[in-house]
Amino acid sequence: MEYSEKYVQILNDFAEAWNTLDSEKLLQHLDESFVYDSQWVFASLDYEGYKQYLRGKFENFRNKGIVIKADLVNDPVFGGGMIRLIQNGQTILYRIKEKNGKVIKGDMCMF
Repeated sequence: MEYSEKYVQILNDFAEAWNTLDSEKLLQHLDESFVYDSQWVFASLDYEGYKQYLRGKFENFRNKGIVIKADLVNDPVFGGGMIRLIQNGQTILYRIKEKNGKVIKGDMCMF
């Protein structure tokens, strides 16, 4: 499957954001209609809620010295690419949906 240059850039920026804990690198790509769901967060977050959540999460990781290793992998379930996050040997997957060059949906899951 071939991906648009913009989609690949977004995926790379998401991975870099997690590797460097630079939330702005990721947040710049979100559409104002963005919705985030996670198996660890018990309610969907909208654009504003996610910005606040992610900034706090990354700050907490930096303060505690937590290191995340992020890279890109193919999504065998839905097609496209996704970000694989590894922390202390645990793997988490972050799928995104892009529309018109902006990310409209993010899903964090174990599979």
